[in-house]
Amino acid sequence: MNYMSQEKPFQKKSNIKVIALVVVCIILAASLIGIIAVYLPNQAQIAEKDNTINSLKQQIAALELQLSQTPDATTYQTQIASYVTQNAYLNSQLSDLNDTLTYVYADYANLQRIIALSKSGVLYDATASQNANTSTTLWNDQLDYAGYIVVQATASSNTTYAQVLFTFGEANFNYNQTLGTSGTAVFPVLPGIVEVRVGNTMASDANNATVKATYFY
Repeated sequence: MNYMSQEKPFQKKSNIKVIALVVVCIILAASLIGIIAVYLPNQAQIAEKDNTINSLKQQIAALELQLSQTPDATTYQTQIASYVTQNAYLNSQLSDLNDTLTYVYADYANLQRIIALSKSGVLYDATASQNANTSTTLWNDQLDYAGYIVVQATASSNTTYAQVLFTFGEANFNYNQTLGTSGTAVFPVLPGIVEVRVGNTMASDANNATVKATYFY
């Protein structure tokens, strides 16, 4: 009889249970490994995103701080308006200074001409009809600069003369020069009231003279 070699049903069931448990453990281990494999990269990505979010929050906070410290736009508008007004004032001053400089240059050029006695003005240029032994005043007014007067005349009397009178300080000056029927006389003058005359010493005859008096200064 060989029933001694036959396996017992209880032992077969035990072996199946062990095998099932082993298989379940293997499946659970594989699942755990898969979960870990998926979870660890996701954790790294989550940490990186958290760092990015924190960095952005810091940037936003810095920008908000800058914005809170930025003056109101009206402040800049007021400053700009002030600068525009000041610039207009400075341009006006510059224009005035340029005008003044132009006048100074003109005055300087005028003084240079006066120093060189290169300026002139006509005091008288006309015909004078005179009775015998009389004189005609050609000019009696202020002259501002030292210079000289040139008197040119053509006349009917050979006794025609030119005369210049003026006072400078306490000194009186009286110059007289004969021109005849055609002549030129030159007289120095100083600033002040100057009188210029043309006359004749003819005792009986009238005199007709064409006279020009020019002041050089």
